Amino acid sequence: MKTKSFLYVLLMAVFLFACEQDSPFEPPVSSENQTKSAIFIPDGLTEGIVISAELYSPSLENNLIGNSPSREVSIYLPAAYFRCPEKRFPVIYFLHGMPAWNNMLIEPAPFAIFQQISGLAPVDFPAEGFTQWLNKLIDEGKMKDVIVVMPNAQSAFGPTLYLDSPTTGNFDSYIANDLVAFIDTNLRTIPHFNWRAISGHCAGAYGAMNIAMRHPKVFRYVAGLSPAHFTDQHILTIAGMSMAEEEIWQQMGYPPGPTPYDPMSPYKFVTNTVYLISQSWLPNPDNPPYYCDLPYTISDGQIALLPELMARIDQQNLLAETKEFEKSLRQLKTVYFDCGSNDELYMFPFNQMLDQQLTDMHIKHQFEAFEGTHLSNLYERLAKAWTKLSQDFPDYGD
Repeated sequence: MKTKSFLYVLLMAVFLFACEQDSPFEPPVSSENQTKSAIFIPDGLTEGIVISAELYSPSLENNLIGNSPSREVSIYLPAAYFRCPEKRFPVIYFLHGMPAWNNMLIEPAPFAIFQQISGLAPVDFPAEGFTQWLNKLIDEGKMKDVIVVMPNAQSAFGPTLYLDSPTTGNFDSYIANDLVAFIDTNLRTIPHFNWRAISGHCAGAYGAMNIAMRHPKVFRYVAGLSPAHFTDQHILTIAGMSMAEEEIWQQMGYPPGPTPYDPMSPYKFVTNTVYLISQSWLPNPDNPPYYCDLPYTISDGQIALLPELMARIDQQNLLAETKEFEKSLRQLKTVYFDCGSNDELYMFPFNQMLDQQLTDMHIKHQFEAFEGTHLSNLYERLAKAWTKLSQDFPDYGD
């Protein structure tokens, strides 16, 4: 892979941004004591709005790294939710990648931090703001009236891969069981898989596609934007970049290893990625303090992949998962994903391979290749994906 220019941009961004900080990183404020699940909707609303709710997830209890089971959820309610009080609505779930929090799509500030430390291209955040952008899609008749649910799946070092893990907590179960039940209990949804879709970006796209395949009786529609794939070459590249990143941060007085993730602060983008991948795919309760195994060793600056551990990662990539869950994959009514040909994280050839594999398997799906990067035209792509999902829902009569 051609990594030199990307590595240079990344390291310079990390150096310049980190030098601006006056104090060591602090982990996000814990919400451990907020254990009550609740949705409060203000009275008198007539326009589409985003509200915040609090969910306590039993599936996330007792994880080894102390991820909180108390989770904030951002929920978009369309104007029709208030104007038609007897009507029920389909639901589209969105799983974030990075920035890793429920407000990824709503607040632009963390994108600036993420872009500076990752070297990725800017995002097309809508000038009118997320809520008005979404209201407009519905008002213009492009999207049908839907509820959009955006859960917080932040882990200690960034996003999870939305898998069940003793290290991070059972994020698959959190989404497919706890969250769906919470939303259906507290809002006027259509509580059936025929009116329930899941979507996401990057790690969230991997999670959305994986969860849909594993839970076709929960979700029947899925859309992934730039789904994440991690191959041998990705891991080798990440390991090399992590070594360089660690050297810079240690020169500034920071200890080796990942830094606690906060969407509003810089952090070790590459090193954190290594650990969040490993904590999801290679958890090891007997290996503190991070309770995972790294899929490589470093000796005298030389990186060596560990074949057994890489084989476990390969078995959990989407190319393998679509074969393992082929039967349930065939139950899905919509399978949509995209990727840019200039994706800086080199996801494009592997999404092309996924497209070809699904074609060879005669799985109905739609793959959109576009001339762009990992984040370019994100909201334009999201509008296309959500419009498709909403239009694919069958008509529902109260």
